[in-house]
Amino acid sequence: MRVLVPLVFLLALLTACVGEGKPCTLIATRVGVGVDVDPALGAKDGTLELCWDGRCATHDLGLRDGTDGFADVPDLPLTEVLATVRLTGAGGEPVVEQTLPITAAQTFPNGPDCGAGGPQQQLVVDASGAVRVR
Repeated sequence: MRVLVPLVFLLALLTACVGEGKPCTLIATRVGVGVDVDPALGAKDGTLELCWDGRCATHDLGLRDGTDGFADVPDLPLTEVLATVRLTGAGGEPVVEQTLPITAAQTFPNGPDCGAGGPQQQLVVDASGAVRVR
């Protein structure tokens, strides 16, 4: 009986901490801009320049197999920024250079009840080299 009382107390405490709702995990979100590139374009490397509040910064996309990359931008705002996608082919020749306004959206990797994970935006480059927001 002496062991049972502390055990019951501990179980009650743990149950109270979990609560009625779904528990939140610790899944993180990469903050930044992803770029999906059509393989027919033949891109091998790329950068993304982002400009806001009178400053610009260029980020390497780290294209994997020339088809997808991600620019980590820890301070990406939730307001409109000017994005310039520059992609090069196998010989270093330019295959895409396009500028467009984008606005990142807040992500919720654990669901809306678990708080925001950080802003992201996703761009798509088609086989003709046109860039659009997904």
